Amino acid sequence: MHEYSLADALLAGLTEYLRAHPVAGRVREVHLRKGELLILSAEALAEAWRILTEGTEVAGSELRIEAIPVRVRCLGCGYEGPVRYASEEGWHFAVPVLACPRCAGRAEVIEGRDLAIVGLSVDDGVEVSPPGR
Repeated sequence: MHEYSLADALLAGLTEYLRAHPVAGRVREVHLRKGELLILSAEALAEAWRILTEGTEVAGSELRIEAIPVRVRCLGCGYEGPVRYASEEGWHFAVPVLACPRCAGRAEVIEGRDLAIVGLSVDDGVEVSPPGR
Protein backbone atom coordinates (compact mmCIF):
# COMPACT_ATOMS: atom_id res chain seq x y z
CA MET A 1 0.00 0.00 0.00
CA HIS A 2 2.07 2.93 -1.25
CA GLU A 3 -0.66 5.34 -0.13
CA TYR A 4 0.72 5.01 3.40
CA SER A 5 4.24 6.02 2.35
CA LEU A 6 2.84 8.90 0.27
CA ALA A 7 0.76 10.12 3.23
CA ASP A 8 3.86 9.88 5.44
CA ALA A 9 5.90 11.97 2.97
CA LEU A 10 3.10 14.55 2.71
CA LEU A 11 2.86 14.78 6.49
CA ALA A 12 6.63 15.18 6.87
CA GLY A 13 6.68 18.00 4.32
CA LEU A 14 3.66 19.72 5.85
CA THR A 15 5.07 19.45 9.38
CA GLU A 16 8.32 21.03 8.21
CA TYR A 17 6.41 23.80 6.45
CA LEU A 18 4.23 24.52 9.52
CA ARG A 19 7.30 24.75 11.77
CA ALA A 20 8.71 27.46 9.51
CA HIS A 21 5.33 29.13 8.80
CA PRO A 22 2.95 28.65 11.75
CA VAL A 23 -0.74 29.20 11.06
CA ALA A 24 -3.31 30.68 13.41
CA GLY A 25 -6.01 28.13 14.06
CA ARG A 26 -6.43 24.40 13.59
CA VAL A 27 -5.78 22.94 10.13
CA ARG A 28 -9.15 21.60 8.90
CA GLU A 29 -8.28 20.63 5.34
CA VAL A 30 -5.14 19.89 3.37
CA HIS A 31 -5.59 20.62 -0.33
CA LEU A 32 -3.76 18.32 -2.74
CA ARG A 33 -3.28 18.23 -6.49
CA LYS A 34 -3.07 14.63 -7.78
CA GLY A 35 -1.99 13.92 -11.30
CA GLU A 36 -4.12 11.49 -13.31
CA LEU A 37 -1.11 9.24 -13.98
CA LEU A 38 -0.46 8.71 -10.26
CA ILE A 39 -2.37 5.54 -9.52
CA LEU A 40 -3.58 5.51 -5.94
CA SER A 41 -6.73 5.05 -3.95
CA ALA A 42 -8.07 8.33 -2.56
CA GLU A 43 -9.83 6.33 0.19
CA ALA A 44 -6.64 4.51 1.19
CA LEU A 45 -4.68 7.78 1.15
CA ALA A 46 -7.31 9.45 3.37
CA GLU A 47 -7.25 6.52 5.81
CA ALA A 48 -3.44 6.53 5.96
CA TRP A 49 -3.59 10.31 6.56
CA ARG A 50 -6.08 9.83 9.41
CA ILE A 51 -3.86 7.22 11.08
CA LEU A 52 -0.57 9.06 10.61
CA THR A 53 -1.84 12.44 11.76
CA GLU A 54 -3.21 11.18 15.10
CA GLY A 55 -1.48 13.11 17.86
CA THR A 56 0.06 15.67 15.47
CA GLU A 57 -0.71 19.34 14.95
CA VAL A 58 -2.86 18.43 11.93
CA ALA A 59 -4.85 15.65 13.64
CA GLY A 60 -8.45 15.56 12.43
CA SER A 61 -7.67 17.34 9.17
CA GLU A 62 -9.12 16.02 5.94
CA LEU A 63 -7.54 15.68 2.53
CA ARG A 64 -9.22 17.50 -0.37
CA ILE A 65 -7.90 16.08 -3.63
CA GLU A 66 -8.07 17.94 -6.94
CA ALA A 67 -7.55 15.63 -9.94
CA ILE A 68 -5.18 17.03 -12.54
CA PRO A 69 -5.53 15.69 -16.09
CA VAL A 70 -2.58 14.70 -18.23
CA ARG A 71 -1.05 17.38 -20.45
CA VAL A 72 1.75 16.77 -22.94
CA ARG A 73 4.21 18.70 -25.10
CA CYS A 74 5.08 17.25 -28.52
CA LEU A 75 8.78 17.15 -29.29
CA GLY A 76 8.02 17.24 -33.02
CA CYS A 77 5.22 19.67 -33.82
CA GLY A 78 5.22 21.66 -30.56
CA TYR A 79 1.63 20.81 -29.56
CA GLU A 80 0.97 21.46 -25.88
CA GLY A 81 -2.28 20.40 -24.28
CA PRO A 82 -4.51 17.52 -23.23
CA VAL A 83 -4.12 13.96 -24.49
CA ARG A 84 -6.51 11.62 -26.26
CA TYR A 85 -7.95 8.66 -24.40
CA ALA A 86 -8.36 5.05 -25.48
CA SER A 87 -11.28 3.01 -24.24
CA GLU A 88 -13.07 -0.09 -25.34
CA GLU A 89 -16.45 -1.52 -24.55
CA GLY A 90 -16.24 -3.30 -21.23
CA TRP A 91 -13.35 -1.21 -19.91
CA HIS A 92 -14.12 0.55 -16.64
CA PHE A 93 -11.92 3.52 -17.44
CA ALA A 94 -10.25 5.37 -20.30
CA VAL A 95 -6.47 5.20 -20.70
CA PRO A 96 -4.54 8.36 -21.61
CA VAL A 97 -2.52 7.99 -24.82
CA LEU A 98 0.88 9.56 -24.20
CA ALA A 99 1.53 10.54 -27.81
CA CYS A 100 0.83 13.81 -29.55
CA PRO A 101 -2.88 13.98 -30.42
CA ARG A 102 -2.05 16.21 -33.40
CA CYS A 103 0.80 14.34 -35.17
CA ALA A 104 1.10 11.09 -33.11
CA GLY A 105 4.73 12.00 -32.42
CA ARG A 106 6.71 11.52 -29.23
CA ALA A 107 5.39 13.70 -26.43
CA GLU A 108 6.63 14.45 -22.94
CA VAL A 109 4.29 14.64 -19.98
CA ILE A 110 4.24 18.17 -18.57
CA GLU A 111 1.39 17.75 -16.10
CA GLY A 112 -0.45 14.84 -14.52
CA ARG A 113 2.20 12.89 -12.59
CA ASP A 114 2.53 14.82 -9.35
CA LEU A 115 1.07 14.74 -5.88
CA ALA A 116 1.51 18.00 -3.99
CA ILE A 117 0.05 20.00 -1.15
CA VAL A 118 -1.17 23.29 -2.61
CA GLY A 119 -3.02 24.84 0.31
CA LEU A 120 -4.54 24.57 3.76
CA SER A 121 -7.86 25.57 5.27
CA VAL A 122 -7.71 26.56 8.93
CA ASP A 123 -10.47 27.03 11.51
CA ASP A 124 -10.74 30.76 10.92
CA GLY A 125 -11.62 30.06 7.27
CA VAL A 126 -8.39 31.46 5.86
CA GLU A 127 -6.87 29.69 2.86
CA VAL A 128 -3.09 29.35 3.12
CA SER A 129 -0.99 28.58 0.05
CA PRO A 130 2.63 27.47 0.23
CA PRO A 131 5.15 29.83 -1.43
CA GLY A 132 5.29 29.59 -5.20
CA ARG A 133 1.56 28.98 -5.74
